Amino acid sequence: MTHFEEMLAQHDKETARILSIQVRNEQAESFGAFVEENGFIDTRHCGSLLAHLCVAYLVPQSGYFLSDTVKNALSAAFSYLLGHQRPGGCLDLVSCNFASAPDTAFTMNDVINAWLLLEKREEADTAWLRPLMRQLLESCCEGVMNGGFHTPNHRWAISACLKHAARICGREDFSRKADVYLGEGLDIDENGEFAERSTGTYNAVNDDQMLRLFLATGDRTYLEAARSNLYMMLSYIDPDGSVFTYNSTRQDYGQKVYPDNYYSLYLLAGYLAGDEELAAYSEYCYASAAAHGRVPRGLEWLALYPDLEAFGKRRKPDLSRIEQGKRLFQKSGIGRMRWSNASCTVMAGKPNFLYFQNGENVVYLVLYGNVCEKRNFVPQAIEETERGFRVSARMDSWYYLPFEGDGPATQDWWAMDNANTRKKLISDSLSITADVERSGDGVDVRIAAQGLSGVPIRLEWGVLPGCKLRNENFLMDAVPGGSMTVCAGHVQAVNAKGDCISLSPAFAKHNVLFRMGGAYPLSNQHFTLFFTAASPFEQLIHIGTKPVFDRIL
Repeated sequence: MTHFEEMLAQHDKETARILSIQVRNEQAESFGAFVEENGFIDTRHCGSLLAHLCVAYLVPQSGYFLSDTVKNALSAAFSYLLGHQRPGGCLDLVSCNFASAPDTAFTMNDVINAWLLLEKREEADTAWLRPLMRQLLESCCEGVMNGGFHTPNHRWAISACLKHAARICGREDFSRKADVYLGEGLDIDENGEFAERSTGTYNAVNDDQMLRLFLATGDRTYLEAARSNLYMMLSYIDPDGSVFTYNSTRQDYGQKVYPDNYYSLYLLAGYLAGDEELAAYSEYCYASAAAHGRVPRGLEWLALYPDLEAFGKRRKPDLSRIEQGKRLFQKSGIGRMRWSNASCTVMAGKPNFLYFQNGENVVYLVLYGNVCEKRNFVPQAIEETERGFRVSARMDSWYYLPFEGDGPATQDWWAMDNANTRKKLISDSLSITADVERSGDGVDVRIAAQGLSGVPIRLEWGVLPGCKLRNENFLMDAVPGGSMTVCAGHVQAVNAKGDCISLSPAFAKHNVLFRMGGAYPLSNQHFTLFFTAASPFEQLIHIGTKPVFDRIL
């Protein structure tokens, strides 16, 4: 079965579900709407589901091609949406954004996909769709043109929508407004990273908009932006095929995301650019999705370009670009290493600054050390070394001094600008560095704390629940929210699939476990291993992938 056939089967299955949730009572105020599982109606979502039905109606291979059932459902959906736009034309994303130009643009981009398919159809049975789609598109884009935005990616969704709508509706004012947004310049750096640093969600969103902008304008600037980001994304794929998300600045932070939503992006960007190597990575994305029981979306692109799927299969993907390498993204404060079946990530600006993964097993490291208002070691700088990365930070021990001269202008403590106007006495400082370098079957982590003495330091290793934990002196299950201080020896964590991560040597100079407010929280979803020391100290810990102990049957 081809990818197109699998995606079509999934699309038809979803079509049946969408039809089942539509309000069909003609006397109901919400007639034609699609009701969410929570019982609510979201006009943005209704628009996207309408677009889905349009695609089902227009793809000849679909079981719903030119279906009267779908035609009736679409007629009702158009009637509902055209009657429930906000004044001005926009739709609502009821979770947060009302009369939202960007959310309306995202929905209209879905509708535009269907319109592109409609332009290829000559059947008389499709003629009735044109005026309804154009009416919805133009009325919504009035709101998009006159609205605003919240986040960087919103600008590109708005611009792409308006550029396509300008051609479809004959509205040059739509195009001129898009040019205003595009005149701000693209928020992408030389490494191919967009400003929002969102590998799990908004990189894909931005790439999608870049491709839409290229299709609307023919300007290769947008196509090259998508290509740059997609090549960069190869450095963010972990050994289990998931995308590393712990440096994201958006809601995908820490989520387990697989690259199925990148399938059509690699394929389309490669196809439009004539880049067979880039397009080949679409097959990697599809295989990753299939391995996790998922089917990528994007049927409309394969329907629009009949030779698209075949283009992605012209060559095999170069997996060495995914499975091997070391790369520092300085502006994003993240260093990534991949080899064999393992990866290591080091980050500045994060208390959870180190992640190590072997197969599907993952551990992360947080350093707790309380110095005045600082609770954790949060690297302020990252640099690349010959075999890895170094992160460092300084924690000052300081105290306010009384105001000099006439004193403060107010006696209200909270009205005083203490942070910026009072002098501070810095009595000492604790400097911490962590060198993370490839070594043997894993990495060596050398942590050095210098300066201020007597600070209790705790290394907090987050281990996935369900792992078998073993040491020379214990064997136990890692349970969510559990914790233990390990005094010596090796610690081995093995998941149900046999993926092993070992830490050695363990050490404990104290068992100070207090935790002040503002500290990176202990995870209630992980088991935490504590290694403890007191400043000043220097310690080398090896994180490995080979079992230290024999398997116990």
